[in-house]
Amino acid sequence: MKTLALGIAVALAAPAAFAQQQPQQPQQHSQPVQSFEDLRAREGESRVKAMSRAQQQGYRDSLADLDKLRTKLADAWKGMGMSPEGAKLVADAYDPDLAARSHHTSLHGKSDQEIAQLMQDAIKEKKYLKANQLLIDYQRQKLALNELSTPQTLGNSGL
Repeated sequence: MKTLALGIAVALAAPAAFAQQQPQQPQQHSQPVQSFEDLRAREGESRVKAMSRAQQQGYRDSLADLDKLRTKLADAWKGMGMSPEGAKLVADAYDPDLAARSHHTSLHGKSDQEIAQLMQDAIKEKKYLKANQLLIDYQRQKLALNELSTPQTLGNSGL
């Protein structure tokens, strides 16, 4: 009889023991899932920090490039006879982002004198961004014409 009672007790206790073990299993599975989610969150934070640092560095680099560009513009204006103070004033007004969104006056077919007059008019009207863009476009046009007029060498191709 004791054996039968022990068998019944085990049979009744087994489902209860199984039920107590089951809540522990999801916790065991949720731990790796939680760790994976924590890892992904940390990786995401790391990427955001890295992108932020890269953007800050890019911004600093662009400011340095803008300073160089404005210095070159001031030198070009001085080379055209403008005073150093005036050249700096005009060159410092240049904003490449705004210039990229602005209308550019076509210089195609215009003589050097006509282009010089356009630049002088822009300066008289205190439209320094326009004057700078005219100067840049003029220099680009001259450079492109020089490249077209210079014979191209083909290196060792034998042609």
